[in-house]
Amino acid sequence: MRNLGLTVLLAALLGSIAYAAIFFWQKSRIDDHHAHLTAFEWFCEEFAVTGEQRAQIEALHKEYFPECEDHCVHYADTRHTLAMITNDPQLDNSPEHKEAARELSQLEKEADKKFIDFVYRIAGEMDKAQSQRYLHRMKGWLDRAGVAN
Repeated sequence: MRNLGLTVLLAALLGSIAYAAIFFWQKSRIDDHHAHLTAFEWFCEEFAVTGEQRAQIEALHKEYFPECEDHCVHYADTRHTLAMITNDPQLDNSPEHKEAARELSQLEKEADKKFIDFVYRIAGEMDKAQSQRYLHRMKGWLDRAGVAN
């Protein structure tokens, strides 16, 4: 009976070691495969983007990101202004406070709208099945902005 228990324990130990070795080896292979990819290259590989689609999607990215960057700078400035006003008790509920809060809210809505339009323009360049997969992956952003998918 003692040999049976030792054999089962040894088999479980060897099985666990083999499982861990294979798991980490496979993870390493996958990580190595993706280590050289940029985010855009990963996107193209993940969604089977063809050469022509890639060129169109890349053009959309190049068009969108400068505008997005400018918007982010304006948003950060407005957020900083609102924080400064909020920290000053004398400006609580002042016209400046209300205006900064309104502007921040407006900037968030504009950013969501522009991003949603961008997502759908990207999806429009993809094959139908990949487009649906992409929109499903982006669903969190779309839901956040209150857009039914």
